[in-house]
Amino acid sequence: MLSGWKTNGIFACPCCNHETSSLYLKHSKKTCYMDHRRFLDAQHPWRRNKIAFNGKIENRLAPKPLSGDTASALTELSTFKNQFGKTQKKNNDSTCPLKKRSIFFDLPYWQFNKCRHNLDVMHIEKNICDNVIGTLLDISGKSKDHLKARFDILDLGIKEKLQRILSDDGKHVIIKNASFLMSSKEKVNFCRVLKQTKLPYGCASNIARCVHPSEKKFSGYKSHDAHIFLHYLLQFAVRKSLRMHVAIPLIRLGVFFRSLCSKVIKPDDLDRLQLDIAETLCELEKIFLPTFFDILVHIPIHLVEEVTLGGPVQYRWMVFYGEILVQVEVICAEQGSTRGINSRRVCD
Repeated sequence: MLSGWKTNGIFACPCCNHETSSLYLKHSKKTCYMDHRRFLDAQHPWRRNKIAFNGKIENRLAPKPLSGDTASALTELSTFKNQFGKTQKKNNDSTCPLKKRSIFFDLPYWQFNKCRHNLDVMHIEKNICDNVIGTLLDISGKSKDHLKARFDILDLGIKEKLQRILSDDGKHVIIKNASFLMSSKEKVNFCRVLKQTKLPYGCASNIARCVHPSEKKFSGYKSHDAHIFLHYLLQFAVRKSLRMHVAIPLIRLGVFFRSLCSKVIKPDDLDRLQLDIAETLCELEKIFLPTFFDILVHIPIHLVEEVTLGGPVQYRWMVFYGEILVQVEVICAEQGSTRGINSRRVCD
């Protein structure tokens, strides 16, 4: 990021900053970001629900945004030395959420800027689609439900129904099917909906070519395909393929992104959108395993605040610039071998 904030580790969220609620999973060897009940109303009943969540009552409030004028950010950066280049030893201090001192802090107004970063909705949608599709279709290497994830929930003492158990002979591990796991027939129906979808010309690429019903896979799609899938196709694909308590949160997730990316957003609707995404992520916590919640699944909780500070999404995401780069690459390729290669390097 241009802001100099780390994009992984215990402080990966630039909005939650030092109050990021992260948890390292020993067996999966990754960090998950959960505890979205913090963003609910203080009197919300889910805050006192131990069984459905992490076994604890949530009394914490939503984290406060990091302000440069409070000297919290400037104090950390006062003695910070940038080290560039691959030969330099990087700063791996886990207690420091910053990896460099941004040159923008030299600007007189930058420390008072409330939004020193930009969360790209296009790539957030793409990564969420990867997690959802890989987990629902149980694609090898992409599913977030695997043996190591079951060992993690055993260590955490949560989701007792999904914890692995030993067989009678003590030599095998038995894993129970999760509520979001589809049968072979349901996977075929899920893929068939995507395969037979007809979209207006120019709306999206040929999504049917990315669907393989015989292999029960949906892969090779681009970021804009994920955008269309999440906004319009997901609700039809899961309606008759999943149980209602699993399908409804996924449908609400798609409705949230469709409302967030609309051309016109009324300020009165922002509070409703914030409540919707907080409740949706909490419902997803009830269903999916902790490995599902990487940093880009957590980030949507802050997108409404980004709209408040930076305006509508379509003026800040990478879709527009991605289309320009594609056109530039085509022009560069038509200029000839040597000239085209040099121009393409400049474009990159």
